[in-house]
Amino acid sequence: MWQELIYPVAFVLLVLLPAPLLGSYIYRVFEGQTRWLAPVERATMICCGTDEREQDWKSYAVSLLAFNGAGFGLLFLILMAQGLLPLNPQNLPGLSWELAFNTAVSFMTNTNWQAYSGEASLSYFSQMVGLTTQNFVSAGTGAAVAVALFRGITRQQTTHLGNFWQDLVRFCLYVLLPMALIMALLLVWQGVPQTLSAYLPFHSLEGQEQLMPLGPAASQIAIKQLGSNGGGFFGINSAHPFENPTAFTNWLEMVTLLTLPAALVCTLGHYVKHHGHGRAILIAMTLLFVLGLSLSLYQELQPDPALAHLTQQAGNWEGKESRFGPVLSSIWEVATTSASNGSVNAMHDSFTPLGGMVGMINMLLGEVVFGGVGAGIYGMMLFVLLTVFLCGLMVGRTPTYLGKRLGITEMKWVVASMLVMPLGVLVIGGITLLMPNASTVIGHDGPHGLSRLIYAYASAAGNNGSAFAGFAAADSWQCIAIGLAMLLGRFGYIIPVLAIAGQLSRAQRQDVGEGDFPVSGPLFVSLLIITVLLIGGLSFLPVLALGPVAEHLTLMQGAF
Repeated sequence: MWQELIYPVAFVLLVLLPAPLLGSYIYRVFEGQTRWLAPVERATMICCGTDEREQDWKSYAVSLLAFNGAGFGLLFLILMAQGLLPLNPQNLPGLSWELAFNTAVSFMTNTNWQAYSGEASLSYFSQMVGLTTQNFVSAGTGAAVAVALFRGITRQQTTHLGNFWQDLVRFCLYVLLPMALIMALLLVWQGVPQTLSAYLPFHSLEGQEQLMPLGPAASQIAIKQLGSNGGGFFGINSAHPFENPTAFTNWLEMVTLLTLPAALVCTLGHYVKHHGHGRAILIAMTLLFVLGLSLSLYQELQPDPALAHLTQQAGNWEGKESRFGPVLSSIWEVATTSASNGSVNAMHDSFTPLGGMVGMINMLLGEVVFGGVGAGIYGMMLFVLLTVFLCGLMVGRTPTYLGKRLGITEMKWVVASMLVMPLGVLVIGGITLLMPNASTVIGHDGPHGLSRLIYAYASAAGNNGSAFAGFAAADSWQCIAIGLAMLLGRFGYIIPVLAIAGQLSRAQRQDVGEGDFPVSGPLFVSLLIITVLLIGGLSFLPVLALGPVAEHLTLMQGAF
């Protein structure tokens, strides 16, 4: 019983306590106040072929799109030509073009959706040079966009938002690289493989000869968690004992997937010189997280009616790794779907209907409950602007945010971003239900099949990467459709955020008066949470009712 209270409280504290200090450090990194790797930074900028001149939002966006497009093309070619490249001791062939497209889009957009099993499909070269590289730069891209927005809010009468190349290099060099190095060493210490040796043969207890998969796993696992990427070196992610061998690694991987997203909220406070505003947003995120975790824990600690007669253990143990159980698995599920991180230590398909629905809702909200590195805070800032705008209209005043007037242009971009998740889930996902092989793809004709579909496209459009088991992710149409949903979910937010940053940076700051809507305190926190739930969630209420809610009611009636 003590685990049900101590573990969740400990997890929240471990995520929140380092956030102010780390957020301050990230602020100093982006503003050039921390330069202990200055020679390496300068050399990297020279290799990039760019200077340090600041860019307006359009130039910033063009640089970002060009860099991500080049990264996609390179990764696509690596995956297609894998069989001809070095560091492939198992002689694995290249991927089909559909699967290579899906995987390249997945890692370029920080989604890490896996329609393949890592140890059976990808060489060491593909994992290290292709995937691990994208884990760094995709997280760096998200952080760069967030900081560009912060600068747009704080600067006035200028078009300059910083330099994308410099922001990307600084975050990767000063934040991600040292943290990933330390974490990788800790994982190796705990028994996670980090080797270029070929797979080792061994004899199982039944006497059959099998191969033990190895590889440079620790380095990829470290950055996949820190960068809120997800995507396991092995097919079953952190449920695999080589990815997650001990209780220490379980806590380390679970906490680090939210560490940087929480810290970047505190970085916002440093930029706007209003730490109370940053704390208010962090409190709103934490309350949404606790609300979802409470429901998930309550559901997963109930016995599965279909299996209750087989075990004396409390809770739903189906699909759970026996080392972790329902409590730690529930914490991981809520944490990984709150961030844009697809790693799992249990099978989400085996969660109770409402327990699995918590993960869906976290993603359907746009992954703003902490969210991904950078993506979480700039996604939440869209809801902040919407909250301030609506409250300003209700009291009959021109809406202002931290001294900047919110005009029609900014709000058009905000509204456009709010259409991303409905388009990615309801439209692109809905097309799958019209396909002749729809029942084969979702693997179930009842409400649970619809739940699988909702989860898959929420995961794609939300750049999460986790999935319910049984969904035919490697189907040719799904590779393309989910790839399109991932692109929409990534750049459908980035472009509006940069456009809003450009608009705000040109505006003149006004003194904040007593009549302006306060952006800290309980009232702001409450209204922000309500806005997130109403605007972000109402679009999906009907489909949730037909999926997980209907499945729950069916289960309560005794039908399995």
